[in-house]
Amino acid sequence: MRNTKTATILFSGLLAILAPLSGFSQEPSRTAQSATAKLQVTQCALKVSGMTCGGCAGMVEKSLLKLDGVTTAKVDYKTGEARVEFNSKKTTLEKIVAAFNQVNSGFRVAQSKPGGN
Repeated sequence: MRNTKTATILFSGLLAILAPLSGFSQEPSRTAQSATAKLQVTQCALKVSGMTCGGCAGMVEKSLLKLDGVTTAKVDYKTGEARVEFNSKKTTLEKIVAAFNQVNSGFRVAQSKPGGN
């Protein structure tokens, strides 16, 4: 019984010493807080032309994700629509459309009009 108490005390002491060194914390780090403050996510829908299959949709997704400021992209070839989230402090919808269309010859994107047309 005495050995168990001693082992428990030693283990607790070891944890108390190592915990601050591990980098784990209940509070977000200053870096995480400042990164969150710099990120302003905007969602938009784009109409995509030139797709004929799921592979095409995958290629469009990868191309969109390579653009500066784009954080997520989900493309559906059946509807011809792309849902994009981007950091509006880094880019704009117009810049995304222009940059995508400049580097992709087989596909074209355009801003969806309100009402899904």
